[in-house]
Amino acid sequence: MNTSHASLTCRLEASRVLFSIPEEELNVEPRDQASFGIIGQERAIQALQMAISISSKGYNIFASGAAGTGKRTAVNHILAAQKLKPELLRDILFVHNMIQQDSPRVLYLPAGQGKRFKKLLRRFVLSIRELGLTIKNRSGFKEARDQIMLRTESEENQMLFDFEDRVEQEGFKIVQIEEDDQERADLAPMIDDEPSDFDELQKRVSRGSLSPKDYKELREKYFQYMDELKQVLSRIRNSRVKISSELDALHVETMSPDVKEGVSRLKKEFCSPESPLKPHERERIADYLDSLGSDLLQRISVIINESNEEAFEGEPELSTQPLPEPLTRYDANILIDHGSTHGPPVIEETAPDYARLFGSIDIPSDSGSGGEPTYGFLHLRPGSILRASGGYLVLKAEDILMEEEAYLHLKRVLQNGSTEIRNPSSPGSPSHGYIKPDPVKVNLKVVVMGKESLYDALYLQDEDFQKLFKVPAEFDYVMPRNRRTTGEYINFIRLITRDENLRSASRSGIAAVLEYGVRLAEFRDQLSTQFSLVADILREADYWAGVEGKQEIDREAIERALKERAFLLNLPEEKIDEQIRSGELLIRIKGNEVGRVNGLAVLDRGYYSFGRPTVISAQAVPGNDGLINVEREAGLSGEIHDKGSYIVESYIHARYARDFPLSITARIAFEQSYVEVEGDSASSSEIFALLSAIGSIPLRQDVAVTGSVNQMGEIQPVGGVIEKIEGFFEVCRQMGLSGEQGVIIPIQNTESLILNRDVSRAIENGMFHIWATSTIDQGMEILSGMTAGERTENGSFPEDSLNFRVERRLREMADIMKDHGDGSDETEPDDRGKHPG
Repeated sequence: MNTSHASLTCRLEASRVLFSIPEEELNVEPRDQASFGIIGQERAIQALQMAISISSKGYNIFASGAAGTGKRTAVNHILAAQKLKPELLRDILFVHNMIQQDSPRVLYLPAGQGKRFKKLLRRFVLSIRELGLTIKNRSGFKEARDQIMLRTESEENQMLFDFEDRVEQEGFKIVQIEEDDQERADLAPMIDDEPSDFDELQKRVSRGSLSPKDYKELREKYFQYMDELKQVLSRIRNSRVKISSELDALHVETMSPDVKEGVSRLKKEFCSPESPLKPHERERIADYLDSLGSDLLQRISVIINESNEEAFEGEPELSTQPLPEPLTRYDANILIDHGSTHGPPVIEETAPDYARLFGSIDIPSDSGSGGEPTYGFLHLRPGSILRASGGYLVLKAEDILMEEEAYLHLKRVLQNGSTEIRNPSSPGSPSHGYIKPDPVKVNLKVVVMGKESLYDALYLQDEDFQKLFKVPAEFDYVMPRNRRTTGEYINFIRLITRDENLRSASRSGIAAVLEYGVRLAEFRDQLSTQFSLVADILREADYWAGVEGKQEIDREAIERALKERAFLLNLPEEKIDEQIRSGELLIRIKGNEVGRVNGLAVLDRGYYSFGRPTVISAQAVPGNDGLINVEREAGLSGEIHDKGSYIVESYIHARYARDFPLSITARIAFEQSYVEVEGDSASSSEIFALLSAIGSIPLRQDVAVTGSVNQMGEIQPVGGVIEKIEGFFEVCRQMGLSGEQGVIIPIQNTESLILNRDVSRAIENGMFHIWATSTIDQGMEILSGMTAGERTENGSFPEDSLNFRVERRLREMADIMKDHGDGSDETEPDDRGKHPG
């Protein structure tokens, strides 16, 4: 076994690697927990509470954070805890505009008063109709009406009698003839005391019984008296119009006091100075009631004469049916009713298209086809913004951004404090552009939930967004692990098992769940706040506990759930292992090789990630091309990996070629890798492979490596350490544990070690090892078994050190290139990939 200094000093004792939460230290006594509070999100809570408390424009909230961190739960919890502010709530009604009929009017009522307003409005209108029908039968009204009718009829009869007497003296008689299916008055010449027509008179002229002169005189008189008849009939029509006007005036005179009194009562009820409404809101109601009263009086005859006896189910004032014609125009459409609202409205819109957010005009396509008028105010429907007015609207960023028109109008609402109900213009949709309802004033806070990167992008690219969403509430995916947060975790476990009727968690089960939370956080002193994942494990562990006939969720049930979930998702992992076992993937876990290192990579599928070894190889010959990243040459290298390659070359140059030119052509490749390589966690492995190739130093193949590096040769921490260690261990286990295999990790990642039970047991039994390094030299000593060596006072490395071998070979390469004279590389004529060293 390797006995280099670093191999001994950097190897972690089992006590430093193993991690568990002692069951005896847990306070698992159940507490009375009514609901799940907000754990570990003090920053986000402070942001939410501040934004909610500031009433100024623009203090809307963008809640960001990883999925499962409780954004939605926290937002709903905080919003539900807010106190109701009655002064912000309004019932919203739309009524008919008596003056501009295509612009329905909006009215605002105190919360819960909308239904009462509609009830009293209907009662008033119906009472006026009933009063009008009653007045028609009153003796005084009938006498006045009859006098008008008798007087007018007498005048008409006298006009007709005088005209008829005069034309009879001239030999004509008034007759009724049918023309175009209609009857009209005409004059017929009298011949032998019988009415005749001019065709008959023409025949008489032909027979000589009537002279042409007499015929001509009759014709002339006919046209003269026909003109007079038209004038008489016109005067009669005018007289009847006058009758109608006088009867209307009689109705108005008779009913005006009742109408005015009714309007006055309604204004007193809803427009008094004691009302919680704002002055402009009271003025709108008063103005509408005045126009209602005037319109009622103007149309009172129509109301009385055309009213039908259409029945309502129950009380007419409370019926959901519109008032019948001709009273429909006096109805009210309640869009928002806060009669049963006890807290600020919290509306979570999950499908925020235009109609669902802003409302719609739902006029049927056949409306008005029966001759009845269409009243647009009755077909207005509210959207989520109106329902959330006085409270909060919760949206998902991805949802609202998919609806471009809705997003633009949402910003307009937040800027102007008002919204309009209209249908979006789209091909094939019915157009109701002739209806333009009043804008509705709204007062609400909008909470948008999304990714942190999305908030940053919107803030930088959208100036309106900067002004409207001033407060980011950032939800962290981890929180410190201490006595308080551990207790809150336990309370959460108890709450989930209770509310979802799961088996209770035993002390060992709770400890296992906590360890799972630490593992998700990837730091021993932290806990994950992705509570949705924790809840999922509890649900699945409950299932497996039932399968095994257990009464509680214990540690074995939690571990079974994790194992079974991995089995469901690890098909790609199994396929890779099959390729390694069959030799298709050339992974070696024993012996030594030059220019070859087992690096470690994490394959992340989003919902499941795992680590596996990948061979990193290097070749080095004299030349001037420097370090060539084969992945970059093939278009398979990401930007961060490219940066790591430059750092590798910089380190080699600064560490060894201090007083001679670096004359090398080296290539580094990820063997059998056909997808893009990204990240710099393999940069230390690349240096190890390159140093091995330069100095012909064999490296252990039973040790895998992960770690980033800087230009000074210091090892830097990386992500995915748990998956990488467990992935290499699994390969070694399948191919046979030798007791010497292990993984080199950055020393900073020691606190990230929360390994599964199999790996922990192997380390405890000395069958697997972990080395934590802080420098390249330490890693090379572990892999090579040689001493790295430090420069002496004269600037050289000790001759028995690996660094001496590397530097000596680099000098030899420089001398070879110097002997060539022209600096060309005979062995590597291709200069592709050349870049400054």
